[in-house]
Amino acid sequence: MATTLLNTVLKCTPNLRHRGNQPSSRELNLPGLCPDALAAWGTDHPADLSYRVELARRIALTFNNADQIILMDDLGLVVPESERAGFHGLRGCDRSLLTSLWLSAGFRHGGRILVYSPPNPVEMETYLKLKKLVEDRLQRSIQIEILYEDSNHNLHELINIFEKNIYKYNEICELFAQRSLNDYYPEYHVYMLKRHIYEITKNCHHSFVFPYEMTKFHQNELQSFSNLLTLPDLPINDKAKHNLFLKSKGFNSLPILIAVAATGQLIDNYQQYIQIVEGNNSIYTKNTSENIELFARGVIQAIDQLYHQYNVSAFVKLDANGAAGWSCMGPEKHSLMYNCEENQDKRIHYLSEYIQMKIVGEYLPLIAVVEEFIQPQKRSGDIDADYTVCGFVLGGKFFPTSINLCGTIDGSYIEQWTSSSSVDLNDSPLYWQRMFQMYSLMISFESSEFGYTKGIYAGDLFITKDGCFKQRDWNIRRGGRSSPESLIIFGMPNYETKVILPLADFGLNKQLNNVELFRIYTKICQCLLDDYGMYIFSSGFGYCGKDDEENDCLKFNILVHPKWLVKIDKNGQKIKLPRCEHRQKVTEIIQEITMKILKNRM
Repeated sequence: MATTLLNTVLKCTPNLRHRGNQPSSRELNLPGLCPDALAAWGTDHPADLSYRVELARRIALTFNNADQIILMDDLGLVVPESERAGFHGLRGCDRSLLTSLWLSAGFRHGGRILVYSPPNPVEMETYLKLKKLVEDRLQRSIQIEILYEDSNHNLHELINIFEKNIYKYNEICELFAQRSLNDYYPEYHVYMLKRHIYEITKNCHHSFVFPYEMTKFHQNELQSFSNLLTLPDLPINDKAKHNLFLKSKGFNSLPILIAVAATGQLIDNYQQYIQIVEGNNSIYTKNTSENIELFARGVIQAIDQLYHQYNVSAFVKLDANGAAGWSCMGPEKHSLMYNCEENQDKRIHYLSEYIQMKIVGEYLPLIAVVEEFIQPQKRSGDIDADYTVCGFVLGGKFFPTSINLCGTIDGSYIEQWTSSSSVDLNDSPLYWQRMFQMYSLMISFESSEFGYTKGIYAGDLFITKDGCFKQRDWNIRRGGRSSPESLIIFGMPNYETKVILPLADFGLNKQLNNVELFRIYTKICQCLLDDYGMYIFSSGFGYCGKDDEENDCLKFNILVHPKWLVKIDKNGQKIKLPRCEHRQKVTEIIQEITMKILKNRM
């Protein structure tokens, strides 16, 4: 039973109503508010359930008055080829369930979630209990279906099966555990939708399709069903384009940035960007040793220019469109490259070798960015003031949904803290308001220039040591924050991270088959839920323990209330751990429970 988590959520349930002296959303007529008034309400109450449901209703209206929302976490489409080889368990990643709780509530016929792998029974049970809490709060049912396709392309609705026959559901899970890794391909979810389009859209005049990230592939593949489906606008995640355009409009809450075309040309203004990048000069720059050297030389020259012209250190992202991973090159790991006193050819050679090792595709990235290395403020627990801000754009207006405090290593995200209240994160409400207002201003500039008036909008910003806000990146996709930002509708602050346990650490590498690993994973998830109230999402990772040919592992994506992350002092009293120790504590908890379960198995 999901007792521990549900008890925690129930204690937070009063927070489903707004805290404070202002009227609650139940006392206001949210459907009667104009867009400006609703956006203003959302700035102060982004996690309020009634606000989220009203936002979802307006999303439905904006997208052709859609009857239902179709969610799919087709992450594989946007993971660069260079990163796929090291991204084991891609087929198990799915963050759509929690997101569907509030989004589906705004559509007349609710939501349908297309999954590649059936959620682990532990996640499914907890998810349905949370769904019931939302329904009780709204005093109505929410129609949600989770659709799974077996190896024979037969479609199954998993919630109905789980509720009526848990043994059949477990059988489906164990059969999936035996499916070959090679059955998965990045385009799977889109082709699944096309295979079953008329069954999935049955009884619906129109459906809104909400993928992990909207791409041209979605447009091309689904355009023949435009009478049935509506898609979000196509986002731009090129941080160079955002930065240089906003700067041209006088928006200055940005780091100093120099873009580097794949041909090695340096770009520091928007008109030059349009001329070089959106022309035909660098679109098809092949991945050859000669081109790599030109690209690397341009990056090193940009680092030197920031140092000599602006007197600032640099941070390099080799793919302006990519998500962290290989393309972020932090100074700690790559100090030689950033040493402007070192021989330039030596630094170019170092970077060229790195690019040759990491970029496996036929072409180089279209553009890299070299930007000012920012020294952020520190938040309690020795965490950088590094935030993700998220919301939805409707009619060119920004409607906030969450602010998360992020933890990174070498520029790559590893953890985040999310809450309905700035107070829970020891933050100033004025800071949060200012962040949301910044994003509203960016949208007002960008919507017409980029043609982006409806869809998700999110990015990352730093608060610097001198109190400046620096918008540093754009991640216009649902992303990893979508699950934490959905759980806060219950008023429960949460901590999110991933933990990977190599089975070699337990002397069991290559000793267990996929079904055995699935059963062990399920027992661990149940213990984490019962003992610590941990919600395991993307639980399809439990089927992927052998996806790496050499090293078996167990991978967990967890959400937990920070109150469980404590240590016992010499007097036996519980002491809250600082944030910088949260990830280690979660890892120790999972290791301890895994060891216990594995010992009991022997």
